[in-house]
Amino acid sequence: MKLILISFLFIQNLFAAPQSLEVWFLSAHKKAQIENQLKDPPYIFRSMTAELECQEMGEYCFDPQYGLYKKDDVNKNVKFVEDIPSLPPAKSIDRNLINCDSKNYFDVFCGKARAEKKASYKLDLWIDTSSSMREMDFTDKQGECFRKSMVRRLDNKCKFNQEVNVMMFDTSIKQVGTMDSLCQNQGLNDQKRLIDWIERSDAKKLVIITDINEFQKEFADYVEAKGGKFRGDKDPLVASELLDMVDDLSRACR
Repeated sequence: MKLILISFLFIQNLFAAPQSLEVWFLSAHKKAQIENQLKDPPYIFRSMTAELECQEMGEYCFDPQYGLYKKDDVNKNVKFVEDIPSLPPAKSIDRNLINCDSKNYFDVFCGKARAEKKASYKLDLWIDTSSSMREMDFTDKQGECFRKSMVRRLDNKCKFNQEVNVMMFDTSIKQVGTMDSLCQNQGLNDQKRLIDWIERSDAKKLVIITDINEFQKEFADYVEAKGGKFRGDKDPLVASELLDMVDDLSRACR
């Protein structure tokens, strides 16, 4: 009986994961990084943050435009935190407290939200929009970034909401509402939650775009165990190169 149960759980796990999985890790473009730092230095002086209010997150304050900073810095020159503390993954009891939206076919925390059959897409594209992506794909004065440009070009080749499902994630994951939201660079991310979401996905082809800081042993071992592939893990992949990969992505729609 015990052997049968283990076999069932193993088979169930295989069917839950995506049929095809790729993770693309973006690295900072050195020239673009220097130019961005000159335009937007990491130290924000008090004269520029007179209206800054502390939104408490544990021992830190959070600013939606810049990220985390220490509470003690609120009345001084603000140095924003680069090494962001990870948040604990949601536990089953947390999921039970979440109100599922009955309008959704599927919710990554609550499971199936209603009985209708979940839409089947040829390609699922999950894009990291957390604050750490600012270093890899920063937003210019026009509100543009390469992630947005890539999705816009892909939109011309594939039928969105029919063939392609585009999601954005930080500590939560949701469908992209507008193209502009792909450049917001806010919030945190958590590898354990990302693994949990992958486990719950039954995508035919899942491509995840995140930053190179997420290339850590536990996550890499998990993706390899699922038969997944990496890009940007050995040779640096910069955000501008996403535009060259639109044709590769669009092949999944054909």
